[in-house]
Amino acid sequence: MVLSRGRHVGGVSENSDVMLLAAELDRLNGLEHLSAADKLSLSGDWLQTLLNEVSDYILIKDRGSRIVMANRQVALDVGLEDAAQLIGKTDLDLHPLETARKFQAIEQEIMSTNLPRIDFEEPSILVNGRRKWFASSKFPVSDSDGKVVGLIGLSRDITDRKRAALLQEGQNKVLQDLASGRPLEQVLDTLVLSIEKQLDGVLGSVMLVEECGTRLRAGAAPNLPGDYVALTDGLKVGPRTGSCGTAVHRSESVIVEDIFKDPLWEDFREVVKPFDLRSCWSVPFFGKDGGVLGTFGLYTAEVRSPTDHDLKLALEAARLAAVAVERELDEQKIRYLANHDALTGLPNRQEFESRLNDKVTASRDSGAPVAVVFVDLDNFKFVNDSFGHAIGDQVLKIAAERIVSVVDGKCQAIRFGGDEFVLIVEGNAAHKSRLKQLMAQLRKEIGRTIRIGDLSFHVTCSLGAARYPQEAEDADQLLRNADKAMFEAKSLGRNGFHIYQHTRPEMSLNKMTLLEDMRSGIGADQFFLEYQPQYNLDTGRITGAEALVRWQHPDLGRLMPGEFITLAEESGLIVPLGRWVIKEACRQNKEWQDGGLVPVTIGVNVSARQFRETGLIADVCAALDESGLPAGSLELELTESLLIQDAEHAVSLMNDFRGIGLKLAIDDFGIGYSSLVALKSFPLTRLKIDRSFIHDLDYDENDRCIARAIISLGRELGLSVVAEGVETAKQQAFLAGCKCEVAQGFHFGRPMSAEKFGKLLAMTLTPLDAHSR
Repeated sequence: MVLSRGRHVGGVSENSDVMLLAAELDRLNGLEHLSAADKLSLSGDWLQTLLNEVSDYILIKDRGSRIVMANRQVALDVGLEDAAQLIGKTDLDLHPLETARKFQAIEQEIMSTNLPRIDFEEPSILVNGRRKWFASSKFPVSDSDGKVVGLIGLSRDITDRKRAALLQEGQNKVLQDLASGRPLEQVLDTLVLSIEKQLDGVLGSVMLVEECGTRLRAGAAPNLPGDYVALTDGLKVGPRTGSCGTAVHRSESVIVEDIFKDPLWEDFREVVKPFDLRSCWSVPFFGKDGGVLGTFGLYTAEVRSPTDHDLKLALEAARLAAVAVERELDEQKIRYLANHDALTGLPNRQEFESRLNDKVTASRDSGAPVAVVFVDLDNFKFVNDSFGHAIGDQVLKIAAERIVSVVDGKCQAIRFGGDEFVLIVEGNAAHKSRLKQLMAQLRKEIGRTIRIGDLSFHVTCSLGAARYPQEAEDADQLLRNADKAMFEAKSLGRNGFHIYQHTRPEMSLNKMTLLEDMRSGIGADQFFLEYQPQYNLDTGRITGAEALVRWQHPDLGRLMPGEFITLAEESGLIVPLGRWVIKEACRQNKEWQDGGLVPVTIGVNVSARQFRETGLIADVCAALDESGLPAGSLELELTESLLIQDAEHAVSLMNDFRGIGLKLAIDDFGIGYSSLVALKSFPLTRLKIDRSFIHDLDYDENDRCIARAIISLGRELGLSVVAEGVETAKQQAFLAGCKCEVAQGFHFGRPMSAEKFGKLLAMTLTPLDAHSR
């Protein structure tokens, strides 16, 4: 190849390094070895024309890195029209300082070492600010004495290949962040930075649509001015709300070339003016359901439209942003489901335990009390048995909503499992008086009438509470003691509340141990009965009592039914225990009668397990025969749910009982949900109105209507009616006005020992008012 020296200009042609380089090139490319016929007559102009047709860069530089020869492609990319304009210039004249210094450092190293560098990568920023990448090879040129006098450089544009590689690299980084579970903010930062790395003079941002769908919040903008990001955080979505807000509103890309002229930015120009931002292009991204999740925005400091490459990257970034946000939303759902009850939406037991430990630790440091309140729905099994689990689920949701409405964000409510809820109460609200007010309010709200479709009924609850540090030493003990207080409330007749008290040494109520203790305790006279009197509202005299079992445990002290009846039913020990209760109630009643006291009827509760036993009628007959008690002085109390489980068997057995003269009462009437069927089908003598309908008689007109209807229905069917849970004189007066015959409850007397009831029975000729409490 012959290179002409005729293009040298100015003082450059006289430079010794240039002259040496030109001479050496003539020598290296001389044609002396060719025959005359083969020699080519190549002029310098012809060679320049040939080089200008090459799309790669071709450069020849002298020892000082000044250009001796170059083709037109080099000139065009640096903003010149003719390659001749490049002669004598260095990279410092053509490129930004940092880029030029890198080029010169590489070239000086090649010339100083006399070693070429082949196919290495060089980035270059052009005069228009665009970035290109080249695969370059540079070779030193030496004179006949071996002295390096310059170099030849060849560079091929690999921008497209490099962009593809950078895009792949950025995608890999984002996907790696996603796979390693990094926070969404970090993933989006990685995404924005990877896009900015591929574009010149462009700053990226991600805006996320808030759950409400009407506002955007800042997701990532690592290089945008922080004050600007803060101002746009919470941007409204609308038809003229800049590029991003409008893109979400339209669900399509919005390209704004000049922020200060486009009407979409009219209301935000003063906001953006201090931040040297002129163009904004916004691409929305979507979730699997088609809803807009957010936007990927690109800002520039100059007024311009995006290139095809810009838009391609923005679309790819939007796609990756959608993947990242969708993953975050899915993980949020998983975390929510892991820590919340799917039915009620309340935090679940797993979440509760960690929260309670944190609260107790904080209480230990601050000295402010913290309390746990257990809420258990009474006889909830009846709902599922009568209406099915779908209705039961709705009842649980209604109960949860009512609990939340009472606490109103002032304390944390958790679904503990099944039909149990737990509250964590802090600060002043955990003081005893305030705690009682809260539990009373919860009981009242939960006990309101529930209406589901054509159904209308009540569900009551029992509540128990314990406080730290007053009634517990740590979170576990606090929870156990609140649970025990709830069972105490149940044992006192349900639909009540109780705060834990230290009544006996703390011991673990291991089920197996307690079961064995119960088995031996039945034969060791550890169980005893208490009697709650029933008064005739017309005459004011005692007409009967309900027998209630208690256990005087040798180590644990006095245990109420809520602490052992469920275990007795599960294990089958309820059968021998129930046999003992019937026998003892008959014996005691006969003893009172033999003592000359007015004959009364004693009611005994019969469990479902007992009722299914074939030996129940034999047990009753044996108790009557052994005690000598008239059958008419014994009443068996049965629940509605028990009767409807096997109606045919129930009718047959009840007819047998009626045949020997026993009285039969349906207990907790009104909450078994098949009441009219029960009254129609079964040979009953009395019905007992559940306490949930009595509790709010003072102010709840619905309960008054229900109570009137039950009393009237009982009278029409020839049944005696007993109202349970009477606690006030107003309730007594209302029931008497409705012609209710009998009432029992704390207003007349709590469950009491046989001795005390006997003394009370001896005073039955005294008017009722003398005994009312």
